Amino acid sequence: MGETGGPRAPRGRPRSERARAAVLAAATELLVAGGVQAVTMEAIAARARVSKSTVYKWWPTRGHVMLDSLAHVTGDPPAGPAAGASLADALAAEAGALVRVFRDTAAGPLVADLAAAAQADPGIRSALDERWVRPRRAACARLLHDAVARGELRPDTDVAAALDQLFAPVYHRLLFGHAPLAEDLAATLVRQLLDGLGGDRVRSDEDR
Repeated sequence: MGETGGPRAPRGRPRSERARAAVLAAATELLVAGGVQAVTMEAIAARARVSKSTVYKWWPTRGHVMLDSLAHVTGDPPAGPAAGASLADALAAEAGALVRVFRDTAAGPLVADLAAAAQADPGIRSALDERWVRPRRAACARLLHDAVARGELRPDTDVAAALDQLFAPVYHRLLFGHAPLAEDLAATLVRQLLDGLGGDRVRSDEDR
């Protein structure tokens, strides 16, 4: 109670929020320092100075903790496409953001490490799909579905296959390193994708 007899005002963040932040920070430190193999629920709990049950309260697997901790590495998400942007420019903005995250931050090698570990760890595979892959595909899927509805793309466009065509080369370059994640990669991928899907009906702002 305070001097006036009323309840004390809370100071700082609630205890549960502080514990959650400590877990994410611990997972990030372990992941950056030792890779996927260093990140276990036991190691996370010990480094964050919380119980394992506290970690499991928010995350079902270590994969989910690691994927959420990537936000500490990548920073704030980039702004979406500008209002009124053409389909080509909007897709290039989304794909370009992924290229830059892989090329310019520690997330690149970490995602590559997670992708390799996912082949033998269902928890990591599920988390990678749920927290990393699907949100990025969903943003571009909306753009493609809207373009089909407007008549910019053929009505028989296979959106799932189109998304594979857009993103797969980025992951391929990340995983195998046979070619650089160049600044113009996203624009090139989008141009080739839309040439096949829409032909002359689709143009970026620069082409108009």
